[in-house]
Amino acid sequence: MLSTIELESYRGFEHYRLGGLSRVNLLVGKNNCGKTSVLEAVHFLASAGSPEVLAETARLRGEIVLGPETREPYSRRWRADISHFFHRHQFGRGAYFRVSTDQGLGRLAVRVVDLDLHSPLLLQNPEEAPPALAIRIEIPGDSDARAIPDLPVTAEGVLSPDILRRVVPALVTDRQRAPSVQFISPDSLEPRSMSAMWDRVIKDARESEVIRAVKILEPDIANIFFLSGDPSYRAGGRAGVLVAFEGTRRRHPLGSYGEGMRRLLALSLSLIQAEGGILLVDEIDTGLHYSIMGDMWRLVVEGAKQANVQVFATTHSLDCVRGLAWLCENYPSLRPELSIQKIECELEEAVALHADRITLAVEQDMEVR
Repeated sequence: MLSTIELESYRGFEHYRLGGLSRVNLLVGKNNCGKTSVLEAVHFLASAGSPEVLAETARLRGEIVLGPETREPYSRRWRADISHFFHRHQFGRGAYFRVSTDQGLGRLAVRVVDLDLHSPLLLQNPEEAPPALAIRIEIPGDSDARAIPDLPVTAEGVLSPDILRRVVPALVTDRQRAPSVQFISPDSLEPRSMSAMWDRVIKDARESEVIRAVKILEPDIANIFFLSGDPSYRAGGRAGVLVAFEGTRRRHPLGSYGEGMRRLLALSLSLIQAEGGILLVDEIDTGLHYSIMGDMWRLVVEGAKQANVQVFATTHSLDCVRGLAWLCENYPSLRPELSIQKIECELEEAVALHADRITLAVEQDMEVR
């Protein structure tokens, strides 16, 4: 497990450190203080510097540039604008950012370098701005550090999806041995992706763990069904997932029971999928009533212990923090697994609170968000 994380010249952080990390870590702080940025940095580091993760992170933030329309109506390919990963959005030759940890994952840096005009990745497309620079993903001490070639980008930092399509399939060796990482955001994990996770649950005979999670909201639930071959998947949203209740043969769409049910299902599935790795959850309390926060935290912490997963989550909710304090008071055996990391980008290090200080902070009504 990671005990520290250090960021340098990464997004809103010039230099920043998180220490005293535990198995389950809740990141709190004001809006725009960098909580989600920390999750994204861990994701990138844990992916062994995957350029695909870098581009997808940019897409999810809306940091994209739309290309010209194709022959299909309303079809425009997006290109990742990676300039925003660099501190204060300062992108140009010599710019860099670095993410590191003291254990396991090591460290990596992304640096802007001169473009090699003989690069096999150099693309000629008259409809796009021509590459002017390149980004180099550096992994010190990696025996195959240059397995990721320099990626041509425009002077503004725009990365072509064609380059990613040519690079990603060829990435092997250490990148295949990266730990399993799951990232849940409020908009992620549609039924199609959760269905793939459910296949592993069935294979490992762990259905009872998942059903226990959704019982937090609906104690009479008896089973869950993913209709992977059903055309309703095409409708998007929450279509294609049914729940069954004790004493009745009728099955109901998951979407009939609110966002909280879907959220608990996603948490449980993701803990199993991330076994031996890392689970990242942005706004972990989304869709959940304050009255079940303690039970939600018990599900997460016990599930993380069982699956040997380290969890990093964010929240804006004081009720979410109170739920963690409730867990500390009522389940003493889980106390060593918990920490709160208060993120303040004006400082150089997060303020770490462990079980005793979490309980005290809530009892004294201290502001920990």
